[in-house]
Amino acid sequence: MESTARSRLVTIGASASLRDAAILLSNTQIGLVVVCCCDGAMLGVVTKTDVIRQFSQDGGGAGTATVGDVMTRDVVFCRSTDCLPDLL
Repeated sequence: MESTARSRLVTIGASASLRDAAILLSNTQIGLVVVCCCDGAMLGVVTKTDVIRQFSQDGGGAGTATVGDVMTRDVVFCRSTDCLPDLL
């Protein structure tokens, strides 16, 4: 199961354009892209909703926004080895 999840994982750098993120999100069957730094550590996530919100609020300025400008930074996550009762 973990290998399947990893194979579907889509990542992008924080300095990438919001347009690049929109392209990734439109070409996949997922709703979010994991934002990583150069060493692969997760910095946050950007969702389809984040992209739409930025374009609707900022209009023409959204073309200059980066993924790092709009990503969610405080991501709650768990590992496959975590027990459900420990997470709740």
